[in-house]
Amino acid sequence: MHLPSELEAIAVIPALRAMLAKELILSGRMNQSEVAALLGVTQSAVSNYMTGARARNIAYLETPYIRERISELAGTIQGSSDSVRAATVLSDLTRFIRKNRLMCEMHHVMEPGVDVDTCHICEE
Repeated sequence: MHLPSELEAIAVIPALRAMLAKELILSGRMNQSEVAALLGVTQSAVSNYMTGARARNIAYLETPYIRERISELAGTIQGSSDSVRAATVLSDLTRFIRKNRLMCEMHHVMEPGVDVDTCHICEE
């Protein structure tokens, strides 16, 4: 069985990074190398976010609240020196995702034996 923190590391954090990377790059605020420095990942990881080769199954995170927070964050980023602020917002979003059970369906796909209706580990 995967722990919630494992699911975050495997799927949620890369998905949030991908959402932020796309917002920053498509808006013209930053290039791939700058986004990589901000997020603490490689430029090739950012390239993979952009092409969908990495963090491609993110529909479960496409909520108005998450999209709004990512857009707000992207609008205030000035450069890689804002990495602490980015990490803080992304951490807040992972807590929101757990609390609101947004990982449950993805968890069930990864582990079909998990009964997402009776599992409440993320809410504790």
